[in-house]
Amino acid sequence: MTSIIPFPSRLRYGHARKVAAQLATARTRREANHLLNRAIEIHSRQLFAASIQSDMIDQERSAFLYTIHEECRKLGSAWRPEVSENNRPGGAA
Repeated sequence: MTSIIPFPSRLRYGHARKVAAQLATARTRREANHLLNRAIEIHSRQLFAASIQSDMIDQERSAFLYTIHEECRKLGSAWRPEVSENNRPGGAA
């Protein structure tokens, strides 16, 4: 059965841009990590509350992290979240 994600992570540019702006102004790596972890946790809770399956939550979390990374890159932020090829949205269909 296919789940419909009510707010797909890869399309949440506004929220990702807001987090990226906060990361760009973070004074320390610890502060940046806290901001990022808080944003990811809130996003995961929203997905869980929408009754999304845990494996889909993991995929959406990765897509959101990648979106934040790209917004940080656009802003020229010195601190960006680490993303691997596995974090890129898409994949086998």
